[in-house]
Amino acid sequence: MRETHLTDCDFDAAQSAAAHAVDYMSSAFEAEFPDVPASRAAYAGELFMRALFLQDEIENRAAFDECLEHDVSDDVFVSSPAEIPEIVSINDDPRWSDVQDLLEVVCDELEMDSEYAVLHTRFWRLHGQRRDNWQTIARRAHRIKVARMVPEADDETIDNLARYFVAGVSRHDGWVREGPERDVTSTLDIVAQYYHRLFDLRTS
Repeated sequence: MRETHLTDCDFDAAQSAAAHAVDYMSSAFEAEFPDVPASRAAYAGELFMRALFLQDEIENRAAFDECLEHDVSDDVFVSSPAEIPEIVSINDDPRWSDVQDLLEVVCDELEMDSEYAVLHTRFWRLHGQRRDNWQTIARRAHRIKVARMVPEADDETIDNLARYFVAGVSRHDGWVREGPERDVTSTLDIVAQYYHRLFDLRTS
């Protein structure tokens, strides 16, 4: 929704959507990492969303450029897109290093292998350019997160949950943004199965 509102140059709505997203992701991280102090897990969720917003600004730079013709307050965008030369491709955008830096702090807060930050940034980078290999990299990255969330899980279970994650991303890619409720509903079954399995593993 933040992306949609930014494309429409509706900055107030974009900031409201961003705030809701941060709140929800912080709550999700608290549930996913119950062994981490709640404040640290929530902060990790906030930083994860900041990284996600930044990759969105890289990936959708052309769509957001029109907004730069308006008076935009400093807190609307994570980065300063006007400072990036127009000739720079998505792949060569220097802000990818900032995305990885944010994810590395996420890893620090959650005491998670920092390789997650490297692989997840690469996944976002490939996915934004619609390169075929993004699913493999996404699964490798998410295996690290699952292994941290459920340390006692075996390799097959970890890989199955990572595949659920990739399936959810693929379903998300099919969103048409004409009706947010319909778009979200289409993904709920995958997300619900993922979390049921995750929480079942913790109680078994």
